[in-house]
Amino acid sequence: MNQFKFVFLFFTLILFSTCKKDNVLHLGAGIVLTIDKPPDTWNYLRTYLKRNNAKFTFYIENYPFLADSTIRIMKDFLADGHEMAHHSLTHVHADKYAARYGVDRYINDEILPVTEAMKKDGFNPVTFAYPHGDCTKELDAALLGKFKNLRKIVAPYLNKTLSEMDLIYLQKGNVKLFFGAGIDVRYKVSEAEVMQALEKAKKSRQTISLYCHFLSENGEPFEGSNSHVSEDLIRKIVEKANALGLKYYTAKDLSQ
Repeated sequence: MNQFKFVFLFFTLILFSTCKKDNVLHLGAGIVLTIDKPPDTWNYLRTYLKRNNAKFTFYIENYPFLADSTIRIMKDFLADGHEMAHHSLTHVHADKYAARYGVDRYINDEILPVTEAMKKDGFNPVTFAYPHGDCTKELDAALLGKFKNLRKIVAPYLNKTLSEMDLIYLQKGNVKLFFGAGIDVRYKVSEAEVMQALEKAKKSRQTISLYCHFLSENGEPFEGSNSHVSEDLIRKIVEKANALGLKYYTAKDLSQ
């Protein structure tokens, strides 16, 4: 009898262990599109995004000094289900700043002022994107004590197309670190390449991670910068994602 109980307990523990592993969130076919600017230039497209159930993540820098009009737009986007996340105070290169002043000083100078100011206005930034993608393992460890996940970047000009860049495809949730590939004009990524990358996400049942900055209504550079993406491309991404049945994730969704 005791032997029977032992065998029953043994197999029960195996079953429990297996079920526990299976509880890890599988993201499936999806898209996470992150934007390294406040949503001002995206505001005229807000109704379109809402109508198409598109949810993006806006990484916010320099928050304590933003205009009231920008903060109102941020709250409107937040109400629609978009995420308002953290992108440092002054957009300084984190690795160089930490090397000169230390990791603690970086957090005190570049992280805490933004977090406190955003929380005071009703935002709760729980994810972070490195400015310029510059980071170190020491910064990763320290910042993961304050954020659910950290986004880094990978440049799409390393003789690979987006669909060939395994780093930007995510399979499982509980994400701590992830990469995004740029689709701004300066990266010279074609529309066909982006569409192919979305199709790979569908076929491979993975979530693709892309990022950009300003939205340009007429396709022209914004404020003299080529860190912009055209409205036409964003609309086509949304339409393609919806046609493929890709699920929209915000950055914080990746770590639920």
